Amino acid sequence: MAGRASTSCWLAQAVRRELSRLGGLVGAERAEEVLASRLQRRIDRQAPTTVASLQGWLLIRGLPQKPGCWSHLCDDGVRVDTGASCDSCACLVGDRRARRASMAANVAAQHPGLAREERRAEVERQLQDLVAQQAAAALVRRERTAKEHVVLVEAVQRRREALAAAETERAASPCTDCGIADAGGLCLTCSNRRHTAATVAKAVDLIVALRAELDDQSALTALTDQVERDTWTLITEVCAREGAADEACRAYAERLTAEKLLNQRRQAALTHLESSAPAEAEAEHAYRTALRKASQWPPGPKDRKEAKAAGAKARTRAARQLLDDFLTDLYRARVHSKADPPRASWRERCAELAARPIGEPVSNRGRIPVGAL
Repeated sequence: MAGRASTSCWLAQAVRRELSRLGGLVGAERAEEVLASRLQRRIDRQAPTTVASLQGWLLIRGLPQKPGCWSHLCDDGVRVDTGASCDSCACLVGDRRARRASMAANVAAQHPGLAREERRAEVERQLQDLVAQQAAAALVRRERTAKEHVVLVEAVQRRREALAAAETERAASPCTDCGIADAGGLCLTCSNRRHTAATVAKAVDLIVALRAELDDQSALTALTDQVERDTWTLITEVCAREGAADEACRAYAERLTAEKLLNQRRQAALTHLESSAPAEAEAEHAYRTALRKASQWPPGPKDRKEAKAAGAKARTRAARQLLDDFLTDLYRARVHSKADPPRASWRERCAELAARPIGEPVSNRGRIPVGAL
């Protein structure tokens, strides 16, 4: 009894595996139906021969899918998804028939005097030779593919080993900021500090972009420095009140504080820009456009509510666009200031010109243009 119970459990597991596989092809709800039709079809083909061993028949003939072509949906020439005949198998059968007909025509043209039986035997012989040639070519292709696969596997293994060695070397490298060993190039504390510095720079830009006069580079630089000092002072005071125990905790607390401050300043900037004239005009335009598209006239309460929602979305969208434009102008002004370094004063330039010897030849090519002074 124990042996029969274990055999039943084993067969049940095999059936569940096949049902799971079929579920990936036709869906879990149709897997049982497809498997039942397969078993019934193969039992009908086997009739009147009875099944001597249920276990062997299920594992070898009943459960496995046996595609007759390249399609993964083919099962004994029947599609598992629709239950109809497999078109790919029909195409293969048509190719074989066309090949046989072409071979028969060639044999008839080459040997017109052969009798019918001899001609049929010659066609079969040539077909067998062709099939043998194709099998040999397929074997060569498989061997070549196997060799290429071995080469590919070896290359992948070498690549993995190289990546593992590089990762080990990187993990053993010291921190580039503080020099601590085995930090992977950057320890957690320094990583938090870098992230905090980048976040503070973004928070500073939000304030400077809305307040600075971009035409005055000195005023822009002074305002940026002042806002940056105030921002760092605020972050330091907040972290000091929290009382971070060690340096790593302090760096992490500064990172969280900087991220929170950035979000607050961004929200405050958007709220300020939403009340600006361009945002109000955009909201009013969206509101009136939504009212004109209302289903009835005059618009009802539902239409006005939808129009107000469209106006609010347009106001928020305009505020975000305005903030992006302000930040873009700020970045462009900074790039121009770096590209055009400040010129020396007139006193310094005159002193440099006065230091030149009087007898130095001056040509039109060597003269300094007036606009360059």
